[in-house]
Amino acid sequence: MKASHALILLIAITAVTAIKYEAEHAHVIGGAVQINDNKVFVKYSNTGDKIIFTINAVKNGPHTMLLNYNANSNTLMEVQVNGHQQEPLKLYHSSNNQKHVIELRVGINSLVLKMSMGEILNLDSITVQDAVPTAKRGATITYTEYEAEDAVTNGLIIGPERKFMTLPSEASGRRAVQLVDKSKYVEFTTKDISNAIVVRFSIPDTPDGKGNVARLSVLADSKFITDLTVTSKWSWVYGAYPFSKRPSDGSPHHFYDEARALFNTTLPKGTKIRLVPSSDIVYTIDVIDMYRVEPPYTQPTTGYVSIADYGADASGKSDSTKSFQSAIADAKSKGANVWIPKGTFSVKERFVLDQITIRGAGPWHSTVVASEPHGVGFFADWAPKGSSKVGLYDFAIIGDTNYRDDQQVDSGMGGAYSDSIIQNVWIEHTKCGLWLDGPFHDLHIVGITVRNVYADGVNFHKGVTNSVVEQSIFRNLGDDGLAMWSDQLVNQNNVFKFNTIQVPGFANGIAIYGGDSNQATDNYVADTVCEGGGLQASNRFGSTLLAGTTLLARSTLDRCGAPNRFNLEHNGAMWFWPSDGEMTNLVNVTDIELNDSSFAGITFWGGHVTKLYFENVNINKAPYAWEANSVSGQVYAINVVAKNIEKTGIHTCTSPDSFKIVDVKGNSGWNSTSCN
Repeated sequence: MKASHALILLIAITAVTAIKYEAEHAHVIGGAVQINDNKVFVKYSNTGDKIIFTINAVKNGPHTMLLNYNANSNTLMEVQVNGHQQEPLKLYHSSNNQKHVIELRVGINSLVLKMSMGEILNLDSITVQDAVPTAKRGATITYTEYEAEDAVTNGLIIGPERKFMTLPSEASGRRAVQLVDKSKYVEFTTKDISNAIVVRFSIPDTPDGKGNVARLSVLADSKFITDLTVTSKWSWVYGAYPFSKRPSDGSPHHFYDEARALFNTTLPKGTKIRLVPSSDIVYTIDVIDMYRVEPPYTQPTTGYVSIADYGADASGKSDSTKSFQSAIADAKSKGANVWIPKGTFSVKERFVLDQITIRGAGPWHSTVVASEPHGVGFFADWAPKGSSKVGLYDFAIIGDTNYRDDQQVDSGMGGAYSDSIIQNVWIEHTKCGLWLDGPFHDLHIVGITVRNVYADGVNFHKGVTNSVVEQSIFRNLGDDGLAMWSDQLVNQNNVFKFNTIQVPGFANGIAIYGGDSNQATDNYVADTVCEGGGLQASNRFGSTLLAGTTLLARSTLDRCGAPNRFNLEHNGAMWFWPSDGEMTNLVNVTDIELNDSSFAGITFWGGHVTKLYFENVNINKAPYAWEANSVSGQVYAINVVAKNIEKTGIHTCTSPDSFKIVDVKGNSGWNSTSCN
């Protein structure tokens, strides 16, 4: 993904703006419901009903909010921004435009408007002064990406290549740069102010699989800034699924990891950043992210206890598990919450939470690290008991897991979180980012980063309802980036929106396995590697069958589609597989861009499909536009336009009497059919 991609947030926006947020597009929770009565609005009818808005800001401080509403009585609203309680909002019995001031911070903000007193409130929209637009597709990112192969280098550019188990196949954009000795470098000029760096790299593993360790020097305008420690400990897995750390098992993959550093200085726009190896092993540099990290957040003046007051060691040298446990228990007894100050805190156990908030100084400043494998995680209680009203904000979780062990509970977060918010948390080196077992409801996940894990980024697993993941970033996953799996129990009315998924090394960018009326919209997915597409909707893995209307919309998939590990089978950038039962309920696929797909733009595997509608889909460069394998039924195409198709429009050996793509109107570029 290029630094000029539309996903990149241009921080240097100076014009005064006001952004209108329609209530029906926000996350509606409780008894609040969307009403269509000439005009769409959301109706609050009970105390406790709430809506969560997502607002993007480029400055810290007060912002004026204007509410467009109608109330049948005087109403009191609780206002919460990024989990902080703010001045309550009084709305008077009338149709009105009411002003209110809220405190926002730079980047993505969550705004909760909850009715605490009143009868009926119809909320049409809010308008926030000095807010700025979010990215049109994918997450709104606050860093700039630089592809190593586009930089100045005297190293060796490798790729493009999509063959599984090759270094370029797992690189962003399928190319990278190799630095084979200490004389080689990668250099680029920054496009914005920066004070932190992330480098995605690979170095060779050791024969025993325990991992090489080396350094990578960062220079700014020829001056030394910092050394990054790079290691193969958390990359290179081998053998058969779910994979091992034994090189003797062969079949290596998951080659890359990341190193990050916060500088002691701020670098101006136009700085020349050079990366230089410290040894003569082969360094493969894929992509560099340059961040402008905000100063650490401060502990709220009331309502929080700090883990430092319970003996937590901010250097990470001694174990802080008991300090966390004591702080959580004491906070619960006082009706308070827990503060993680600036520092690195080592722990060896998971923490089970209920009706409490854990908050840090920011994911670059407050870091909780595992001192042993499977030794870190912030969990809700398991269903059916579950937990509720949990807040997790502004810290990093760094595990010590370096391969997938499906016998272990090993996620950055897990359990059943109802009526909870997870925001601005960074997770690495755990098996899953968040594996969430239902039943639970009304979870809101926003602005998180999950990278370099060995299974799913987020999995909504069985019985999850009315929950959202948005404005989040996922890279280098070992399974689906985002998944809804209706295993035995139906997932219903969930949404994955405005997320960025890069290089899922195994499986899909986004997958919906069964469930009722779920959505994946406004996302960006790039570079699926093995056994996965950018988007999949299927009846698989024992899921309940797709029901209601499933919506896949307004998303871009670059270089998606992938081969199977075992044979010549493969799948397209989007794929549909009714392996566990017929797909007979409505699936709407609208406003999709499929660019440079590895195989077909759209693939169907096995079973029977009906009521799949494809509208306004652009397939730009692919061997095939469509591919149908052992499938029956029919799907409908409206304004599906294919260009630069390399082989044939429709690749299928299925009889046209058993499977048909109905050409409704406006289609072009895929009218040829072949079985070869």
